[in-house]
Order: sequence, then C-alpha cells, then structure tokens
Amino acid sequence: AVKQKKLFMLDYHDLLLPLVNKVREVKGTTLYGSRTLFFLTHDGTLRPLAIELTRPPVGDKPQWKQVFTPAWDATACWLWRLAKTHVLAHDSGYHEL
Repeated sequence: AVKQKKLFMLDYHDLLLPLVNKVREVKGTTLYGSRTLFFLTHDGTLRPLAIELTRPPVGDKPQWKQVFTPAWDATACWLWRLAKTHVLAHDSGYHEL
C-alpha cells in the first residue's frame, strides 16, 4: 500500500494541540488531538484504518493516547464510532475556521 501510494493521513494532532491544552485547563472538560490513517480503495474512496486520539499532560492530569480500529464486538464498535465522531468534529471545525 505504501509503494502504491494508497495510504493517507489526516493530522489534526499538531494543529489542535494548543487548543487542547487550553480546554483541558478548564475544570470538567477535555479535548483530544487526532490522527487518522486512510486506505485508498480500488473504487477511489478513502477507508479509515486507524484513529489515534491524544490528550497531552496538563498540570496533574497525565498524558493519554489510544489508537482505535474498526471492530465487530459491541464495545470496540462504539469506541470506533466515538473516535470517528471526534475526527469529524475536528474536520468540521477546521473547515469552519
């Protein structure tokens, strides 16, 4: 896939990290930075393969980072959908700004 140039990354991690830090300073709130890896299918659509969500450390709050992938069991399926929702919110916010 790499040699055929079929992998693409959508990276809102570095762009949103300064905002993530500001939001995390507010009590009771959180925000994530995201990176998404896509595969270009034979019909020309981008299929998400993995989503990394990250929260940097702020004060006494530790860093948190997790990678989500498509899954079929109930819990992992919902976590995948929530990760995709974060990426969609990042993408919408970026294009609105």
